[in-house]
Amino acid sequence: MKTVKIRKPMQIKNYLIRWLVGLLKPWMGSHKGNRFLIVSTTGLGDTLWGTPALRALRQTCPAAYIAVLTSPVGGEVLQNNPHLDEIFTLRHTWSLIKLLPLLRKRQIATVLIFHTSQRFVLPICSLLGASRIVGTEKINKGLDSLLTERLPASPVHEIERRLQIAGIKTDSKQMEIFPSVADHRKAAEVTPSGVVVGMHPGAKDLFKQWPPSHFIKLGNELQKSLGCTLVITGSPSEKQLVEQIAAAIPGAIALYRDLSIPAFAAFLSRLSLFITNDTGPLHLASASKTPTVALFTPTDPQLCGPYFAPHVHVIQKKPTCLPCLRKKCREPFCLLQISPDEVLKAALTLVNK
Repeated sequence: MKTVKIRKPMQIKNYLIRWLVGLLKPWMGSHKGNRFLIVSTTGLGDTLWGTPALRALRQTCPAAYIAVLTSPVGGEVLQNNPHLDEIFTLRHTWSLIKLLPLLRKRQIATVLIFHTSQRFVLPICSLLGASRIVGTEKINKGLDSLLTERLPASPVHEIERRLQIAGIKTDSKQMEIFPSVADHRKAAEVTPSGVVVGMHPGAKDLFKQWPPSHFIKLGNELQKSLGCTLVITGSPSEKQLVEQIAAAIPGAIALYRDLSIPAFAAFLSRLSLFITNDTGPLHLASASKTPTVALFTPTDPQLCGPYFAPHVHVIQKKPTCLPCLRKKCREPFCLLQISPDEVLKAALTLVNK
């Protein structure tokens, strides 16, 4: 009896995508030369991890055309980056259709896929006429065959992975961001005088959030030890959490609006100390060279934490649950392994360096 293999909906979708790309690609030409498109269409940290590779690519190919296809958040992060000729912002999947003719006019020869979570980005890049499309295998939603050069997935830091995709070796691996004069002016307006310590209690995922009670205890102890002003930071969606913690620390300031990403980076650069969960602002603080204590569990800082950043002290604990539920976790017990006293000790050591 013959067995009939039933394809899943995503397999069918990928089959149709590959078929359509295969049908159209021969008509798209093939460009060569030093004309690069970097693809990084996800979040803040993902974009910052790519900045060492952007810098190294510009230094290696000073006369090249280098553009980036990125998310709105990535567009803010890369604003004023001197290593780029052009930034294309992907606001939603359908905007790819509008971007396709613009990108084709740029005669892109090499596409470097740093990171993307949208299924149709790689297929669109396959229709640009690039002779090379380079990326890491097994992270492209089953569309690895659209890469012309597949790099094996390996346990290296995300900054190193992007450098490997760019094909460049360099000792300069620090992330960077370039706030404008106006960004620094705005940051100065919201920064209190004296010793200022920032604390960032939020994170996109609950399993990365240290308990609010721990932030409150730590903030009060830091005030006693340093005589500092605490600024509790967060996004507008984290207003309740930020105000809850700020209200429990005398004189603390809640900051959760009115700052762009570059202006927030400028604000972080003015702090004496920053304490944060494993989330986007950690990477901004790292790029801004702010003394920082970073709280990690269950993610691995060797793969996605501060890198070549001696001003950042990582406190890491192993997950308490196996297997780790990650995004399904509702009670992040593993973070309870990190005590306020341990963070306080690390914080005071950093401040007194």
